[in-house]
Amino acid sequence: MQLSITGKRWLLTIHLIFSAIMLGNMVTFLILSITAASTGSEQLVSSCYQIMHVLSKTSVRASTIGTFVSGILLSMWTKWDCSNSIGLL
Repeated sequence: MQLSITGKRWLLTIHLIFSAIMLGNMVTFLILSITAASTGSEQLVSSCYQIMHVLSKTSVRASTIGTFVSGILLSMWTKWDCSNSIGLL
C-alpha cells in the first residue's frame, strides 16, 4: 500500500514530533541526572528522581511508542515498503 504525498507528509510530521519529544525527554533526563549527581542536597536528589520517574511513566513511554509505530508505518506505506521484504503482508 502506498500513501499519497499528503498522507506521507502528515505521517512524517507525526513521526518527527514524537522524535522531538523523545529527544527533549532525553535532554531533560541528562540535566536532571547531572543535577542529582552534583548536588549535596538529599531533597534535590529525591526530587530529580521523582521527576524522572513521572516522565518515564508518561512522556517517555508515549513518545517511544509513537516514534516506533509511526516509523513502522512509514516503512510499510512508503517507497521502502519493508513489509514485503520481511513477509509481513
